[in-house]
Amino acid sequence: MSAAARWALPVAFATLAACGGGGKTVGALGAEADSADQVMFGVKQYLTNLGVKEAYLRADSAFIYEATGRVDMRKVGVTFFSPEGVQVTTLTSRTGIYWMRTNMMSASGNVIVVRTSDGATLHTDFLQYDPAKNQVTTDRPFVADKGAQHIEGDHGFTCDPGFVNCSVQGARGTAGRLVMPGQ
Repeated sequence: MSAAARWALPVAFATLAACGGGGKTVGALGAEADSADQVMFGVKQYLTNLGVKEAYLRADSAFIYEATGRVDMRKVGVTFFSPEGVQVTTLTSRTGIYWMRTNMMSASGNVIVVRTSDGATLHTDFLQYDPAKNQVTTDRPFVADKGAQHIEGDHGFTCDPGFVNCSVQGARGTAGRLVMPGQ
């Protein structure tokens, strides 16, 4: 899956012509909804590339601001798939912001990423994806767990989108049991 495609899901918001009901009214959401160019509820959107499912986005609500190119989402869930269409990770957060002009996206508020293959988890309060740098970053404290491995950081990290190559400042944790090969 291309880096831009992974986070370009909310572009679909700008192309949707209709909004779902769900019993909510724009007035009940306050000034944010009043100033949005478009408001959508119960958002569910698949992103595909050449017929292959790349991601599935769910959001309780989305507010589109065309002048600034910003999409604000609430109660966000994204499931990411491999190029073969196999589920790879899920991300959930209280809110998300997508910038249509730069394809940058951030998730905030109880951000949880779970890798499907091994159940590894990442918890933080803020996560940002920058497609120009092909990096996932946070400057906030985080906790990552995979089995007996546990890593915490107070000053964030910078990783590739697959979370394989990471740079962490002030990390601490446990690596689980280390078994050296026999001689």
